[in-house]
Amino acid sequence: MFLNGKIKSFSPSRGFGFIEVDGDVDDVFFHIKDLPQNNIEPKIGEALQFMIVEDQGKFKAGNIQRLNHPTETQKLGELKKKVRPSNSSVRYNKAGHKSTIITVIGVIVIAVLGFLTYGKYQSYTIEKQHKAEQLMLEQQQIVEEQRKALGELPDQVLTEQGKQNLDAELHQTNQPRSERVTQSIDKQNGRLPVSTGKFKCDGRTHGSQMRSYEEALYFLRNCPNTKMDGNNDGEPCERQFGK
Repeated sequence: MFLNGKIKSFSPSRGFGFIEVDGDVDDVFFHIKDLPQNNIEPKIGEALQFMIVEDQGKFKAGNIQRLNHPTETQKLGELKKKVRPSNSSVRYNKAGHKSTIITVIGVIVIAVLGFLTYGKYQSYTIEKQHKAEQLMLEQQQIVEEQRKALGELPDQVLTEQGKQNLDAELHQTNQPRSERVTQSIDKQNGRLPVSTGKFKCDGRTHGSQMRSYEEALYFLRNCPNTKMDGNNDGEPCERQFGK
């Protein structure tokens, strides 16, 4: 184990001295022959690094390194330490290089997967469009075959009776709902239909204002607030017109 200390005393004539050890009260003996570069005279207070060794039953400083006067070997070692990168830097560089490689590989994999997916989508779209075109073509062929099978159809001509029935249906459709209901009731009860072309609601409500039974019947069935059917039997002005 290396210890640190400083030269406390040295006798040039006798060639030995003592080292004051850092953190220890006992001084350690050393001899000039154990110093590297012993041609340079030790100075009081010079910093040393050393180990305690045994010599003929006594302890002294050995493997001494003069920190104020480094040897050529020590200088070369210090230079190598400065030039050579630390292990942590090497590990960091290796880790960074590895991370970069992994990132590049990941990007390449994603790009390849994206290309394959896009190609698959393109194939699906083209196939779908092709099926749609084929279906339209088949439908056109079916229509043409049906036309060929049916041939030319003759134009339908309505007879006179058919025209009359059609006109009647159109007239019935254009009539007000109240008139259609009234006509239906009259038809069920065997009554004659009331001609509505010559009458219209003009605000008259009493039977004395009616000029005919037919007019009174029209007002009763089609006009609001009439007062000409006292017994509510659907027959207006029975006494007036002898009904």
